[in-house]
Amino acid sequence: MTEGRYNIPKQYKVDKGMPVDAFFQRIDNPKCREIFKSEVESMIWKYQMVDKKGISNIAELIRERGLSVLEISLKSKVLPDLLTEVFADLLQRAMVLVYRCDGEMAMGAYIPMGRGATGRICATDFYDYDEERMIELLDYEQDSDKNTDQIHKRIFAAIRQQRRVVMVDKAFEQLEKAKGRKAEGELLPFEFNFDNLDKIREDADFVRTQLRVV
Repeated sequence: MTEGRYNIPKQYKVDKGMPVDAFFQRIDNPKCREIFKSEVESMIWKYQMVDKKGISNIAELIRERGLSVLEISLKSKVLPDLLTEVFADLLQRAMVLVYRCDGEMAMGAYIPMGRGATGRICATDFYDYDEERMIELLDYEQDSDKNTDQIHKRIFAAIRQQRRVVMVDKAFEQLEKAKGRKAEGELLPFEFNFDNLDKIREDADFVRTQLRVV
């Protein structure tokens, strides 16, 4: 049984606020540190999905290795790629990150690859999201017999696909806007043709007479 905005079973629910100020101090790059300080409003550890059964309290749950789901509220739409990379460096754990800002949402994921190896990072751009809809991270048909590592890889792949969809949609939208601007620009030359040239000359002569200083 799920509880809240996510379709994740409530036994994995943490709902624990994280100390944003403490994270700021650990960011080495001063520009990134200033971005976080200015734009990150809150961080909540929403869920810790684990393979171990029979966990009865949150303290035990968050100590277990698993897949962490974090929700980050932003004051403005900071690049999700940058945010995900910084969070990956800070936390070094398997994560799915949900970024929320002004009715829009973006998602990121990080898969650590072990000591000394570079992990895998992926994030979507922001897109419109209905606040009343449930955020469906799990696919119960595909995830029912999978462990958390396998579920994480499936979510990672889904985020990569969503990233591509958002990028294509935004590129197409920009293309349509550019076509519209071009079409509007092409309308102007057609007004200057031989059929209305005499009328343009008459209008110009009239304007000159009105502007003449007596």
